[in-house]
Amino acid sequence: MIEVVKTKFVARQAILDRNENVFAYELLYRNSNDNFFPNNVSDDTATAELFFDSLLFYGIEHLGNHKKLFINLSVSSIKSGIPKLIDPNNVVLEIIERVKMPDELLPFILKLMKSHYIFALDDYDSDPKWDNLLQKVHYIKLEVDKDLKKTLKQVISLKEQFPSKKIIVERIEDHKSFELIREAGADLFQGYYFTKPKLLNFQNINPSRLAILGLLKITLKTPLDFATLTKKVEKDAALVVRLLRLSNLRCKSSKKISSIAQAVIYLGENTIKQFVTILSLGDLGESKPSELLKIGLIRAKFIELVLVTDKNLSDMGYLLGIISIFNALIDVDLAFIFKELSLDIELRNALEDQSGKLGYCYGLCLKIENNDLISIEESESYLNLDETSIMHCYAKALNYADESLS
Repeated sequence: MIEVVKTKFVARQAILDRNENVFAYELLYRNSNDNFFPNNVSDDTATAELFFDSLLFYGIEHLGNHKKLFINLSVSSIKSGIPKLIDPNNVVLEIIERVKMPDELLPFILKLMKSHYIFALDDYDSDPKWDNLLQKVHYIKLEVDKDLKKTLKQVISLKEQFPSKKIIVERIEDHKSFELIREAGADLFQGYYFTKPKLLNFQNINPSRLAILGLLKITLKTPLDFATLTKKVEKDAALVVRLLRLSNLRCKSSKKISSIAQAVIYLGENTIKQFVTILSLGDLGESKPSELLKIGLIRAKFIELVLVTDKNLSDMGYLLGIISIFNALIDVDLAFIFKELSLDIELRNALEDQSGKLGYCYGLCLKIENNDLISIEESESYLNLDETSIMHCYAKALNYADESLS
């Protein structure tokens, strides 16, 4: 019998296509005490928790932002038909590497395939035991080996054997590895390589990007200088149009808003700050994967929600999340960001050392993103939060980021 208990953490990781657009998300289960998949939680329990606590409670459309969700499945959950609880169009079912006798699963997989469910083989290791199953799955997932050449050879070999199957390579840590793996023929990519700058100490930054940073610098200050912001916004025609459109959509009066000054005052400080920040991020990250912008917004909203009882710290937390991706957005090091934006020392320490309350929240974000939750209890204790509160904050942050960039 499958045990159903309370889920502690659910995170997601983007799966990008060859153009670095989001193709799907992998839904990840982790508990609060262990790194990677929890050793003290059975596959059956983890699968049950995902389906009953998360997919059905939060809604698959919110967790996946209307993209496909890749979900790990245990042997008995496949045999018991648990996947039939959700629409086959929304999911890819992953067969975990811990399966000892894959051939025993084949009849159950074929039955689910007749109902239009599709499968991925997770962490394929070239073991002959997978040969029969390999013929049936749509996706083959590989982890980057310490010896990158070994991974490249494996990708080339699999594409030659199975040209119609999609090869996903996960745990990609840097841009160079991504480019080599893409050249080898992989179709889809997983890992946080895109959150790192391609170049450090880049001196010839585009002047238009400096102008955007100047606009952001105004929004970072509290209280907001409405007059200075208005003058800055007036110089950008596209920004003016979007700002007026937003203010008129929100205006409940029959009288339309027709000036920047009116719009800025009507929308208020918090809305203006977030609006300008999101639009500026979009302009700065024009050539970057959209998921990078989303990660910044997830971090921002998550930290803001965790610190919601302290207004000043909560506002700083939102800014911290946004600033955390700037070096990757414009390919510079943090020292340049600190100097250009004249950042508060508390924000600098949180970014560099993950120190102080802001730093703990930022560190917690990184642990969730990277599934490195081995020391999360320390963060929980320091922030006086339980697992459920953290999960709710993170789920809300995911939804906020998805809606902001939709």
